Amino acid sequence: MQLLNWLAQHATIINPLWLFTLISMAVLYVVCNLLPDRIVGNFLPLHNVFKPRTNIDLDYQSIGYAMLHTKWINRFTHYSIGFDVILWFVIFESWHWSVPFIVLALILVQSLLIGDIKFGLCFVLMSAVTFAGALGIIHFAGMQDAALLAKVVLMADGLMRMVGHSAEFMPPLLLDDTDRFVKLTPENINYKIPLAAAIGYVAEFGSGLPTRLFPVQVNFVYQRVFRGTPRKGLSWSDVEASAKKALTGGYYQLETLGNYYNSVTKSE
Repeated sequence: MQLLNWLAQHATIINPLWLFTLISMAVLYVVCNLLPDRIVGNFLPLHNVFKPRTNIDLDYQSIGYAMLHTKWINRFTHYSIGFDVILWFVIFESWHWSVPFIVLALILVQSLLIGDIKFGLCFVLMSAVTFAGALGIIHFAGMQDAALLAKVVLMADGLMRMVGHSAEFMPPLLLDDTDRFVKLTPENINYKIPLAAAIGYVAEFGSGLPTRLFPVQVNFVYQRVFRGTPRKGLSWSDVEASAKKALTGGYYQLETLGNYYNSVTKSE
């Protein structure tokens, strides 16, 4: 294919960009887990979703997703998450045949920790389907070309999702010190916005990982498409109602978000 040939010709540019982005994502995970909330939270909204304990809180993750993705253009850009998971499995397979199985084992553990058996089964099965899709791409394109294509699309999708967020009201602490969402205008833009955009790109790149936003979207599909009823946690209608409360009234409308806001704004 012409596209694959073109990508191969530009591999000397693509691979360093990929390595830089991958390292940046790893650094972001470390920073979100080790630095105080009052530092990271002023530049990356809801940065605690990158912490293992919060990552298994499906209600918190789902409310945050519904709250930060209200505009159609932003929701549309995030429909790429499922395909990104397939491409991450292509990357994992290119590292070593055992890596995808390690990731699937982590997904199984994440499902067990979330604690809803039916949702967990759906999550594990859909993850296995994405792995099968990755094997199909590798079979069609070959390992080297498939991995190169995956790198380009994953980086482009992260950028697309970051840009999609510009349509939303800005989350608390980016434009002022309140717990309210604020519309971005030329008059209130500040130094945090370009920094948040750069960090946001790395965060959105990492959001395509199988254990990040994918379980939230599986939760939506499980409830809205398959009509599954959560045995533990909120229904999607309750998720959307909680997100709307925080959007219109601020973080303090929900205890979990209020606690997060306090962790960022209160000095230790």
